[in-house]
Amino acid sequence: MKVSDRFLLEEYVSKEVFEEYGHRAVRFISTALIEADTQLVIDLEAHFKRPISCTINNWKWGGQRNNSGLRMPGTTYYSKWSLHSMGSASDKQFKFKDGEKEVLRTREVYGFIKQNETRYYNMGIRRMENIKDATSWIHWDTMWTPSNKIGFITIVNG
Repeated sequence: MKVSDRFLLEEYVSKEVFEEYGHRAVRFISTALIEADTQLVIDLEAHFKRPISCTINNWKWGGQRNNSGLRMPGTTYYSKWSLHSMGSASDKQFKFKDGEKEVLRTREVYGFIKQNETRYYNMGIRRMENIKDATSWIHWDTMWTPSNKIGFITIVNG
């Protein structure tokens, strides 16, 4: 099931969740998260002038990523207080689509987000994991942050 121009529902939920809930699992995922993830891919393509592939979960295509979006009780990496458990966080990896093996370095994406953080903040993104902890993926989420952080994405440690 397509949830945006760039993502399927299966990319936000684990195989187990999709098998149990099917397309009804869409109710567990934040629309703000989907919209921000989609806009980030579009913005990166415009910035780099190349098609970009963004991977959250890839189990649908035989890949190993199964817990990079929603994490439900009883699943790997579940934490009661994680924004993943609320459908409001995603861990993403990027590569250039025109050279499927060419990885878009996480540090470049991280820097791009920081340069444009007000844009993504206004879309509902409030926190991003520190590049020192998330060296090969971008984690961001929609967690509430204090009013002294308005317009700025809070950097958190993993």
